[in-house]
Amino acid sequence: MGVGCIELEGYAGGVLPLWLEGDPEREPLALVFPGLRYSPARPLLHFSRKLLRSRGWAVAEVWYDYDRPEFLTAAREERGARLLADAVAAYAWALSNAKPRLLLGKSIGTLALALLTREHAVAIRAAKVWLTPLLNEPAVTTAIREDDAPGLLVAGGADPITPAEALAELRREGLHLLVLPHADHSLENSDTLRSLDILRGYLLDLSAFLETL
Repeated sequence: MGVGCIELEGYAGGVLPLWLEGDPEREPLALVFPGLRYSPARPLLHFSRKLLRSRGWAVAEVWYDYDRPEFLTAAREERGARLLADAVAAYAWALSNAKPRLLLGKSIGTLALALLTREHAVAIRAAKVWLTPLLNEPAVTTAIREDDAPGLLVAGGADPITPAEALAELRREGLHLLVLPHADHSLENSDTLRSLDILRGYLLDLSAFLETL
């Protein structure tokens, strides 16, 4: 394998694109779940992929598109079912090639990751990166708190979805918390140069985390 798009069967038989770089049969595999309006092409995930590849990882990115009325206006249970079905499809593909060693979720991707972990609580022992997790979702906070795998949780100091008091309750052995001052939910800032510093701070912590795996 090398670089290319793989079409999986996702929720209700729909097409779920997966973009793969690397060879998961020879390299450790990282599986990426993006945000609602934050695709793998956006800065955090783009540079996460580049860093992983430079460290010898294969990377599979899920390219779901939930910024559509049929998802946004659906009942909570239906949205959860779609997230879970797509996450299970991507994880099943990963298992068919090699056991994934890292799961990375951004925003709504952390909910997909949490639902997947709950569905396969015994099977999933991969390390996890929780980027700006949805701490207003009980499934996410429970998954982070109860997971016994190594984890990196990255939050913005100016992101109301990850309040400091909620982060304090998630502390556990094996989970590293990184709070980036003045960063919003995209881990950016109105000052472009400061945004680049924030991104660099995240990538330095991600690099150090990868060294421990």
